[in-house]
Amino acid sequence: MGTKAFNRERRGKPSHREDLRAELLAAAVSYVIREGHEGLSMRRLAEEVGVSSAAPYHHFPDRRALLTAVALEGYRQMFDETAVGDSDLKPTDKGEDTTLFKTFMGFIRFARGNPNLFTLMYESELVRPTLSPELAQAQDLGFQSLRREVARRALHLSEEERAVRIATIWSAIFGFALQSNRAMLRAHPLEPAPDDLAPQVVRQALRLLA
Repeated sequence: MGTKAFNRERRGKPSHREDLRAELLAAAVSYVIREGHEGLSMRRLAEEVGVSSAAPYHHFPDRRALLTAVALEGYRQMFDETAVGDSDLKPTDKGEDTTLFKTFMGFIRFARGNPNLFTLMYESELVRPTLSPELAQAQDLGFQSLRREVARRALHLSEEERAVRIATIWSAIFGFALQSNRAMLRAHPLEPAPDDLAPQVVRQALRLLA
């Protein structure tokens, strides 16, 4: 059965409200990961799922609300992945913080593995000219977790010194992820390749907490 015929068949089948919302959101996330958010419209989403063009509006008032939901799902996935960490990533320096190292490596891995979703979360119309309240709340959860870990690790620093170093570390990690996604990193023949550079960048950043 072709895709169009399959979709026509599905349009004739009723869907429970919550089930349809979850299906719409999953399809939207999949589309953004695959194609990017720019081409995603309510009509396109309806076609992806195989429902009437009006159906998505019962669950998302407009395109911005849909994109916000997709971005929030991205944050949920990112937090889940960074919380799990990677058992293969081992600290090398004596006293190196395993939790922060794995968290930042997980962030970079998520950004590089999901460049289109990452763009929606951090560079789209949802953050310009002002950050949407929903995304601000999600980002604050991540920041507060980072702040707690830094406070636990850097008891010898004052609140002001910790704030400055957190800003510097985050600038390095986020900047590296962004440049990786934009293919802005050009390895010199004698320098590490971008894949090998990531853990070294994280280690250098974390030395600010020593």
